[in-house]
Amino acid sequence: MADLKQHFNEVAENYDATIEKNLVNYNQMIEALINAIPDNESPRILDLGCGTGNITKKVLERFPNGKVTCFDLSEKMIEIAKEKLSDYDNIEYVIGDFTIIDIIDKYDAIISSLALHHIPNNQAKKDMYQHIYDSLYEGGVFYNADVIKANSDYNIILNERMTSKYMKENGCTDEDIETFKKNRNNNDVPITLMEHIKLLEEVGFKEIDVLWKYYSNAVYGGTKK
Repeated sequence: MADLKQHFNEVAENYDATIEKNLVNYNQMIEALINAIPDNESPRILDLGCGTGNITKKVLERFPNGKVTCFDLSEKMIEIAKEKLSDYDNIEYVIGDFTIIDIIDKYDAIISSLALHHIPNNQAKKDMYQHIYDSLYEGGVFYNADVIKANSDYNIILNERMTSKYMKENGCTDEDIETFKKNRNNNDVPITLMEHIKLLEEVGFKEIDVLWKYYSNAVYGGTKK
């Protein structure tokens, strides 16, 4: 994950400015993720792959008495998150590689956004899901807003066409689009939604569901019971 860490340290400064230009319906996806967190006066939440803190900010706007752990690979991302979230005193920050470090606390909800698709293979993804499951309280939930792999060559082409159209409509140049695709091809290892569901079932999750989907992005997860 060293190359990935370097990549995100390099793009951290411009991440917030580009994410909505590059990702169709980003705000809808994040809203669906936040809505998946059960109502609780003071939930303990892990934001896995927190990036610049966008999700944690929305979580604490919804749950001001909650306690959030922000976990990310990139020191630069965490640095920006700390600045963005400086008004909050109920956040813990952890820098590390979540593919090799066990989660050692317990949470009411574990959420992730645009991070877990970087995990390199299905066994490593399953191991990560097992760590997540073990780190939830009974009745706790895990939901992931992430990139998924299309089920057919046609849908891959359809997604490419839609993504390019959306990025151009938001002011991206052809060079921007090619750079985005290059970074995605170098750093992303998505799998299909059905593969994710199977892995979640295998580690013990129940009530698995897909809360939102638009082309190659989805919000999915389940409950520990």
